[in-house]
Amino acid sequence: MRAARILVTCLLACLAVACAPAARQDPLLVRADSRAAGIPTVSVEHSYLPATDQGRPDSRVAYGAPDTPVYRDRPLNETLRASVELADYTRALDLAGLMAVLRQPGPFTVFAVPNLPMERFARGGMPAPAVLRRTLAYSIVRGAYPAARLSRLAAQAPGKPIRLPTVDGGVVLLERDPAGRLVLSDGAGQRAPVWIDGMVQSNGVLYLTRSLLAPA
Repeated sequence: MRAARILVTCLLACLAVACAPAARQDPLLVRADSRAAGIPTVSVEHSYLPATDQGRPDSRVAYGAPDTPVYRDRPLNETLRASVELADYTRALDLAGLMAVLRQPGPFTVFAVPNLPMERFARGGMPAPAVLRRTLAYSIVRGAYPAARLSRLAAQAPGKPIRLPTVDGGVVLLERDPAGRLVLSDGAGQRAPVWIDGMVQSNGVLYLTRSLLAPA
């Protein structure tokens, strides 16, 4: 009987480990760092109309959309949730089940997509979760690739794209255009210019692109 109880206890312990959620980054192990960059909020500008009645406050002045601070000692998932400009991208990550990945220690490099490209992608409704996950996983790369590291990799292989492994097991290509700007590509004609260079996070690096790059 005792042996049976021990066996049951071991099985329950194994099951608990197998069913436990993926490990989250421990904030107590992150060195505090108050340095910050900023994510501009530009997607609301297309809906702005100046006030026609001179007696009302002008919306752009009264209800400004400030930049979102990006603190170096915060994880990627917190920064994404805090940004107005990345609200649609964040919601899509939730639907695809990928936001939980960005709570882990990583490191990860995220090429986040602003609201307007995401709205064009989701026009007519979000795709099925499997399709959404396959698409958005293409914007999350395993490993930390700050701008300085990408520059070194590009210098080591001039004229050739850098191959970056995605969390979905795929590969995304990154190269510099003739003007020296970073551009993501899938090798089949799709391109997504990088809008904001890498902002360091506690579990990786955050970039913003100007369009959504779907897997080929």
